[in-house]
Amino acid sequence: MRSLFFIFCTLTLLSACTSITPPVANQPLAARHYQTQIDMAGRLSAQYEANYRPQSISVNFTWSQTPQQTLIGLNSPTGQTVATILIDARGAQLTEAGKAPRFATDINQLSTDVLGWPLPVAGLRDWLQGYLNSEHATLITKATSDQAFNVDGWQLRYVSWENEATFERPKRLDMSRLTDQVGMVSLRIVVDNWSTP
Repeated sequence: MRSLFFIFCTLTLLSACTSITPPVANQPLAARHYQTQIDMAGRLSAQYEANYRPQSISVNFTWSQTPQQTLIGLNSPTGQTVATILIDARGAQLTEAGKAPRFATDINQLSTDVLGWPLPVAGLRDWLQGYLNSEHATLITKATSDQAFNVDGWQLRYVSWENEATFERPKRLDMSRLTDQVGMVSLRIVVDNWSTP
């Protein structure tokens, strides 16, 4: 009698195991949508020229984006503030640590003047999410990112991707362009954290 009871329990357990839902990782990824409000953090490195000599800088960054503004913090690897950038309807404001804010209508020109290299914030609002323009008509995915894209004078290359919950997002974006002010500029952006409301 005990043997029959044991066999019955074993068959019941095996039946329950076969009905377990497959893990989410095996399910297809959901479609990714443009986020008008998003927070990111990661690492940024820039290579450029100054006085005909190659220069480079590596910083950590925070990125907070809403429909009304973009706020960026640039920090040294040891955590010290290098600069903060605010872009809204009035224009761009860049504040270096310990200095008065500077203002301009064009963040590319302002960052080149102050930091020594251009930071195309307007484009990055879309590019960091895998969209090539502000109309969000062209969505780049891991499957379609095996080429470079030329947008607003920059050559963009999506180097790596990461699965975030049920969708994939850009993990690393490499960018380059030739400028009149600082020669060839190369930016590498790695997004470590990504969150939406």
